[in-house]
Amino acid sequence: MKYLVKLALSLLSIIQKIEKARHLVIMMTGNANFASPTPTPAQVTTTTNQLEALLLKAKDGTKSDTAAMRAKERELDILIKQLSTYVEGVANANQTTAEAVILSSGFDLRKKASRNTPELSGKTTGIPGEIKLHRLAVHRGSIEFQMCTDLTNPDWKTINRGTRGIILVTGLPAEAWYYFRSRTITADGTSEWSDVVAVYLIK
Repeated sequence: MKYLVKLALSLLSIIQKIEKARHLVIMMTGNANFASPTPTPAQVTTTTNQLEALLLKAKDGTKSDTAAMRAKERELDILIKQLSTYVEGVANANQTTAEAVILSSGFDLRKKASRNTPELSGKTTGIPGEIKLHRLAVHRGSIEFQMCTDLTNPDWKTINRGTRGIILVTGLPAEAWYYFRSRTITADGTSEWSDVVAVYLIK
């Protein structure tokens, strides 16, 4: 069994990411399990502080201020993901203590890797302005897909409702993050919303 870190960064607001990053630094600094964290706590702290400053500036700033904040948010996301990979590598070197090691880092835990198809997945197609969403089809029911562009103040809008588990979202402006979720609707009722999937559309 491989023990994995649970990230779910797409579900966190910028403020929550800042809090998470600082919590990780506190938990891993001086932690005997992690002799040489990659990236270093200093790198994470520097980027976190920069993001916090840009967040404050963007509240009453220009579009360029918001763009700078989003770019720094993506930078922090990358550092947190790299840190999670490091923690998983250390933890899984000893299966007996793996779970405790991950928890001591400040990360949440997924106990084992899943080979199942994700409930909802999304990716760019290579065609400008287009994202492909996939969810397993439901028997005798429909699937509702929703999208928003900001998880800080989410304004979810339904973009498709039908029987198909694969849809294309087109005409989207580039250089932006898009967030998606889905649920099934059957005679037995409506399911909970899926985990949020984040896709960045490059130019």
